Amino acid sequence: MEKKCNYLIIGSGIAGYNALKELLNVKPESKIIMVSSDNYYPYDRPPLSKDYLRGKMDREMLFFESEDFYKRDNLEVILGKSVEKIDTKNKEAILNDNNVIKFEKALIATGGRPRRLNIPGEEHALYLRSLDDADKLKAYASKSKNAVIVGAGFIGVEVASSLTTLGVKTTVIEVKPYIWSTFVDEKISKLIQEYLEKKGIKFILNESIKEIQRQGKLVVTASGNNIETDMVLIAVGITPNVEIAQRSGIEVNNGIVVNEHLETNVKDIFAAGDVANIYDPYEGKRKRIEHWNNAEYTGKLAARNMIGKNESYNFVSTVWSDIFDLHIESAGETMNYDEYVIRGSFTSDKPKFSVIYIKDGVIKGYLAINRNVKEIASLNKLIQKRVDVSGKREQLADESFDLQKLLSNGF
Repeated sequence: MEKKCNYLIIGSGIAGYNALKELLNVKPESKIIMVSSDNYYPYDRPPLSKDYLRGKMDREMLFFESEDFYKRDNLEVILGKSVEKIDTKNKEAILNDNNVIKFEKALIATGGRPRRLNIPGEEHALYLRSLDDADKLKAYASKSKNAVIVGAGFIGVEVASSLTTLGVKTTVIEVKPYIWSTFVDEKISKLIQEYLEKKGIKFILNESIKEIQRQGKLVVTASGNNIETDMVLIAVGITPNVEIAQRSGIEVNNGIVVNEHLETNVKDIFAAGDVANIYDPYEGKRKRIEHWNNAEYTGKLAARNMIGKNESYNFVSTVWSDIFDLHIESAGETMNYDEYVIRGSFTSDKPKFSVIYIKDGVIKGYLAINRNVKEIASLNKLIQKRVDVSGKREQLADESFDLQKLLSNGF
């Protein structure tokens, strides 16, 4: 059976949902079809590892819209199905049930899936990406006393804090020498780790797991340690879902390669969100950005360009996390820098600071813990406008100094 539409959205995550909203706002009469392998209408993912897991958020609160929102003549949402391939010449998407959707413009917003370790017994481990994953994790947490989490990235540490709050003794195993090594240096990492350890989380660093035995009840590490557990969560990042592009002759290189308008190498086919490989104008390099804000921004940008706008990607992507009573925000380049300035209270007892990273006299990135919205907004603008802060270390470090002043030409 063949369906027809003006715009096809493949994926119902943050990027797909925001693309849909933008299309409905700007082109309300257009025919739109969304295809999602998920079983549910679009929902928010960050709470899955935090408030939802801890039982502080009801299930229905996860969903962006009520079901009635999607019941309109010009919109069809197909759940529990996937697009296997796109016939780019004829602009046809072939679904896994062999149905065909003919489109004018298409957006691939398929996100990613949890990365696997390919070790013996891994089938007994849990993962967290979808609502179904979260429900399974909640069920395990309700009857567990000891948990092992493999991976000390954002998801791993967020789940560790949630489980600890629920009274589950949690051990985090990380292959790198310190946590969050991809975006903070060792000094800051140790400070955060010390804070988390005071809250009850145990870390085993410079270690990997060799296998999971006894139906998920025993973790064996590479160095030969045996850890008894009730549940194992593997949280070592995601693999981008690029298979549709690969089968369709669309360029793939660490994600789906797009230009500044988010269009792929095939005309009228776009990509957004975690799966898109984008040139970041502020870091001067291509990258895949696995951040909520970036997915929201690129979903909307792709939608506008699908309807004929010609807008270029121009965004300082930020990432945030809530862990115990820490609110963490970060943006830009936090690893490749000449110097950094610490603004605020840099202690593990009650951290409240920003680390501002500078390269060639320009602010390139920051990590902020428990800082106010105004300061974070100013830092984002300083990165975006490439303001020269040479000789301004004292002002940057002085909490009484309003960073907004650095944005005025006269300062």
